[in-house]
Amino acid sequence: MKRNHHNSRVLWGSLVLTLLLTLGACNKGADSAAQGSKNTTEATVAATPETRSVTNCDGTVITVPYQVERIGCLFGPSYEKVVMLGAEDKIVFDGDYHIYSWPWSNVIYKHLNEVPGIKNAHSSPNIEDLVGYKPDIVFNFPNPNTTKAMSEAGMAVVPLASKPAYDSIVDEVGVYAEAIGGDAPKVAERYADYFNAMVKRISAVVDTIPEAERPNVYFANQELLMTHGSASSILDLIKVSGGVPVTTTLEGGGKTKVTAEQLLEWNPDYIFVDHAGSSGNATAEEVIHEMLSDDLYAEMSAVAQDHIFIVPTGVFFWDSGVQKPLLMLYLASTLYPDRFPEVDMTAELKRFYAEFFYYDLTDEQARRILAHLDPET
Repeated sequence: MKRNHHNSRVLWGSLVLTLLLTLGACNKGADSAAQGSKNTTEATVAATPETRSVTNCDGTVITVPYQVERIGCLFGPSYEKVVMLGAEDKIVFDGDYHIYSWPWSNVIYKHLNEVPGIKNAHSSPNIEDLVGYKPDIVFNFPNPNTTKAMSEAGMAVVPLASKPAYDSIVDEVGVYAEAIGGDAPKVAERYADYFNAMVKRISAVVDTIPEAERPNVYFANQELLMTHGSASSILDLIKVSGGVPVTTTLEGGGKTKVTAEQLLEWNPDYIFVDHAGSSGNATAEEVIHEMLSDDLYAEMSAVAQDHIFIVPTGVFFWDSGVQKPLLMLYLASTLYPDRFPEVDMTAELKRFYAEFFYYDLTDEQARRILAHLDPET
């Protein structure tokens, strides 16, 4: 009996040990599974966050959805930026003026005529209407009131923030690209490369011209006596293009009024007219005709030398959007035709539209844009 009792204790001990080992293995397996599940969950969260941060040009940090599929374009130059960044098919609304202000955009953009246009986009869009379109992000004017109203309504808003430098557009495009995400940053890098190459090309010539030999330039905005002050990037752009802006000491931005007497005192060698014809204003041709018909300006250098030019437009104003590299080359080759004999603006325009607006212009279309003419109907 004692022997049998001993055997029973051994057997029982073996069973207990086996049970403990089995339970330990199960617990270890459960712990491993739990840890694996935890890691998988963490990886999923890390891979698909709901939001991300974008830093605007003024340092403001903006929270936007991780996935952007619906875009609102209120700001004037926003539509062309979104087209360039390959996301036009994501635009769910724009400003109503986008639809009727630039006839070439109706030809070259793919969806402009289908996108709903918001009234009063500049100053007082209907916030409830905007919410109804369920935008993931809205590109807005630098308007703190409307930006605040849209933000309070739950929209992610990217207002314009820029600096008075010729290359500010590169940073703006970068912000848009980061906000949109996907492949947009790659396009922004390609645009930055193009922009910098254009600056290098122009600077190689302009840097050899003594300051004293550079012509004075006046850049009119919408009308003859409205121009760009020191807070505008156009002054910097004129300098890069080889000109001397006459409004350097003028305070203000791109819509600064001056008097005829001030313009006569500056006596610019060249006058460029841009934005004319927008917002119901007189066309550039009318602006120039009025000036040439006024004896007051007859002795001004630009008039006497027939150095008055209309800046081309195309899908948008060249001085306000992504076509700034074209504007720099246009200014430089106009100011110094003998120093830029190889420049073919028709070829340059066609290349730009093909690369960044994904549209192949014909020679005739390019000619009409450069001549400030609308598309043929």
